[in-house]
Amino acid sequence: MKECGVCMRALFFDLDGTLTDIDQRGIEAIHDTVNHFGLRISKTRVKQLRAQMPSYFEVFQKLGIELTDAVVRYLNSAFVQRYSLSVVRSGVEPTLKALSKRYTLVCVTSRQTLAEVMQELRFLRIDKFFNHVVTVDVSVKHLGLASLPFFPFHEQRRKLYQCALALARCSPHSAVVIGDMARELKPAKELGITTIGLLTHNARKKELRETCDFMISSMTQLQNVLRELDKSQCSRHRSSNRSL
Repeated sequence: MKECGVCMRALFFDLDGTLTDIDQRGIEAIHDTVNHFGLRISKTRVKQLRAQMPSYFEVFQKLGIELTDAVVRYLNSAFVQRYSLSVVRSGVEPTLKALSKRYTLVCVTSRQTLAEVMQELRFLRIDKFFNHVVTVDVSVKHLGLASLPFFPFHEQRRKLYQCALALARCSPHSAVVIGDMARELKPAKELGITTIGLLTHNARKKELRETCDFMISSMTQLQNVLRELDKSQCSRHRSSNRSL
């Protein structure tokens, strides 16, 4: 890295919903899952619920389906199989290309295996921009864990970020997390990582505003935020050195 030690060195990107638009993919996966577990419901109804409450948790709660391990496993499988329905968000590719020349880029996701995520990143043609990809199996191996269950989600996400920090070889204060959901960003913030929320659904605006340090409405705005953040941190570092 060309930056001083306290400036931003690593960027951790959430995958689903942040780098990619997964609305149609999510609708298909939820529809498949709820019908598999005995609830007959149309895709139109699922689409309506997703528009009102973008969180999967809220959709299943509204439908009266408990997110047991079996339901989560089936949902994950249904979601993974439909990777061709994901679409790279506008501005993501040129932004990643530019940022990869300056920062260590890490894709952080709650997906189970590195193999499935790499298959998707290659399909989307953005795999080459990432120095590391953190998934559940990568974190389990790197952190020496017996397992890393999906629930409690907060704890799983915290471990994923700890693995990302170790792989990127940087401190929390030298990293930034970019995500589209408050529950994904909160564990990072608690670790001392700067958080940037990407607003993709108006229903998430309030919780993102309360959780993240910065908020953007398009990935094309990210570089400007990072430049200001770098200037601010390096300026504070120089001022601190002069006062010693």
